[in-house]
Amino acid sequence: MEGEEHKQITIDNMVYRKLSNDNIQSVYQLFENNSRFFSIPFDYFRRGTLEDDGFDPNLSLILFNPENNKPIAAFIVVKRNEMNENYCFFKGCVVDKKYRRQGLGSKIFYEFLSRVKEKEITQVIYGPSVPEYWQPGVDIRNTSLYFFLKKHGFKSHRAIFNLTVSLNAINKEPVRNKDGYIYERVQPKDFKKTFEFVKRHFPNNTWAEEVNFSFKLQPPSTFIAKDENNEIVGWATHSQFFPGSFGPTGVNELLREKGIGTELFLWCLWDIKQKGLDRCEIMWVEGNTVKFYSKTFGAYISPIFYPMYKKIK
Repeated sequence: MEGEEHKQITIDNMVYRKLSNDNIQSVYQLFENNSRFFSIPFDYFRRGTLEDDGFDPNLSLILFNPENNKPIAAFIVVKRNEMNENYCFFKGCVVDKKYRRQGLGSKIFYEFLSRVKEKEITQVIYGPSVPEYWQPGVDIRNTSLYFFLKKHGFKSHRAIFNLTVSLNAINKEPVRNKDGYIYERVQPKDFKKTFEFVKRHFPNNTWAEEVNFSFKLQPPSTFIAKDENNEIVGWATHSQFFPGSFGPTGVNELLREKGIGTELFLWCLWDIKQKGLDRCEIMWVEGNTVKFYSKTFGAYISPIFYPMYKKIK
């Protein structure tokens, strides 16, 4: 960075180590101290790495400085065999600010390329590794990462929008009963029914699995709507990606445009504000939904992401 002192190192002296329980805290701090536009709590970082079923310890390269035994660069990589067993996904990349502009990123990337070829990986994606991911692509504010990936042959695809909503206007708890529907935080007795509702009404994506993550939070961060027969007709989830994130959400197709989704969203906003946060980030918004959130809640586009892909030959 401009005006910042960069420590000179001998690259060949650096050593790779696998992410482990012994070093995960220091690797987490590496990301927190050097990621300008993104921050998550440690428990979310652990869940997205060592506790992620698709985490690949051989492709997730952690470069250590043997002189002080501290990590100075890292790639976090997962696989999603249910999507394509020959693909892998970057969740995050970072180089310590003090050691940049010395070729560390490229050194790790060439080692990474060698390893993916051995595993017969055909495509590397910096994008949404659903159902568990941190960001749906490269935040375009992260200019250095964007051009680093372009330099190494990645191509960008259509932009993905997140929306930001201020919580300043959320000053009272939403109503629990409205127009014949009951709104409540999901309880353990309804976990299975909620999961099955999402799976049945939205079968072509990973939303059910994403909602399932929220059941493990304390308290669960999913709200449901029930009709007069005590049947679930819609749901909304927040903070399963990171605190203050919103989504996924959905309502029975036959009952849409009745305000059910709006009430569920308000419950999530209220709950997020009770956590001490001042804004909500709506994840991966497309089409006319952007206009709806903007008109109804004053949401604005920020940040913007570019999923990036590289074919391995």
